Amino acid sequence: MNCRNEFFIIRIPDTGSIHEAVGIIADTGITVTRCHFNRSIDPKTAFLSVRGSSDGCQNAARALSLKGYLQSEIRYPKSVRFTVIVPDIPGTLHRILMILDEYKAEITSLSFDNKGKNPDSLQIAVRVHDVSLTEDLLNAIRTHYGLEVEGYDCGDDESDGCLFYLRYAGRVREILGETADPYLLDLLNQFSHIAQQLTEYGQEYEATLEQILQNGRRLAETTGEGFFADVQKIQVNSSIWLYCFQLPGGGSIFVIDTPTGRIMVDTGYGIYHDDVMKMFRHYGLDGAPGFSRIIMTHGDTDHCGAAGYFDVPIWTHEGTWNVIKTNNRAYGACSEDLVYEQVYTVMINLFARMHPPEKVNLFPSSSGEKLGEFPLLCRFEENGVSGEIIEGYGGHQHGMVYLLCRELGLLFTSDTILNLKHLTPDRSEYNGFAVYLVRSVNVNPDLVKSERRELMKIAMNLDAEMQKDGRHLIICCGHGPVSILDNGDLIPCGTIETYRHN
Repeated sequence: MNCRNEFFIIRIPDTGSIHEAVGIIADTGITVTRCHFNRSIDPKTAFLSVRGSSDGCQNAARALSLKGYLQSEIRYPKSVRFTVIVPDIPGTLHRILMILDEYKAEITSLSFDNKGKNPDSLQIAVRVHDVSLTEDLLNAIRTHYGLEVEGYDCGDDESDGCLFYLRYAGRVREILGETADPYLLDLLNQFSHIAQQLTEYGQEYEATLEQILQNGRRLAETTGEGFFADVQKIQVNSSIWLYCFQLPGGGSIFVIDTPTGRIMVDTGYGIYHDDVMKMFRHYGLDGAPGFSRIIMTHGDTDHCGAAGYFDVPIWTHEGTWNVIKTNNRAYGACSEDLVYEQVYTVMINLFARMHPPEKVNLFPSSSGEKLGEFPLLCRFEENGVSGEIIEGYGGHQHGMVYLLCRELGLLFTSDTILNLKHLTPDRSEYNGFAVYLVRSVNVNPDLVKSERRELMKIAMNLDAEMQKDGRHLIICCGHGPVSILDNGDLIPCGTIETYRHN
């Protein structure tokens, strides 16, 4: 007998609906593993997760559907009330009415008075006969004017929904674009689950759902014309340059540029790939001799999410590859089974357009050689660059590696040593989304402390050796600027310029 997990989003037409729905599920012999219903948030919607045989799950779905309880599609409201911010330009009202007419929207109320308390506000309520076009209508108006939805009103058929989760689904769809209803319902269930679980740690349910939206919206807003990066270009010897590109959200991209080829360390989010390639062209990093190797330090999508776009040999740790394949950033850690870790990975990979490679080259296992307390996995020589790949403890994430280029004086510390002190305020705010949603960005917060101490000890010893020759170790942090050590503190190395398109 095949056993599987399933979820149902059910309509609650009356107070006995939950009782009857749970009874239907019990009659099919499957077990409810999660339920969530809050009348003050949405009196018409409940979430149920179940576990049981495939036949039992299918029978429960059919029975719930026959009773009209099962939500298998996103039904839009028949009426919507909204306010449009209208400029003082002749023909504005006529243009809005033409848009309403284009979508065959029936006006149920219209209010505008430029001598009133809100002279730039046009209040409208409409009924859209093809209810699936409601959001298209609102977006058509948003293209030209500011718009705020005041509320949705049900028609005669209450099963049309029109409450909290319906509006939330519309906001998710605004970020993702056209999304099939079954997939969107699955996301609603997962987002509800992470919000429910975080209430156990003192987070507000609705605030968590809002944080999820803000995360996705921030990524979408910082692409294209909204894209920017803080850039450091550092000459490390007579012919080799290091570039660091701090992207708007997430980790940095590093490029070691040599006369015979380039090495990239981490790739940034997939959603930024087109912007990154445009930025690379600006800095002359798009032509010959090209990239010969990409190193992915770990499996968080802000460090590896664009790797699949490059036709370049990609190297990483087996643990990182498993993080990517399981779509769970906590793979291999004590927090692997936590729902909020799993759902966060699904969410951020989706919003950030995770595009993993189809295949990778895996670093070998340690032969027993160590650098300090860290296993040394391998050495490589490429484009005149000598590198050592060091295996981390797994405090931030299982499978994380560091890269040491001794001759060049470069240490890539990924997300173990960070220069958070010199993060810009907007980047600090963005990092706060992840902390809020997974409580700690480190899958093993206790282990990462000792890992950071050991890695910093190695960095300080290397820096002390280099100072004998009048140089400093250059520390390439996963977040924050490339830095050097000054009495144990990280200070930015060289100058930082801000790149924007055009």
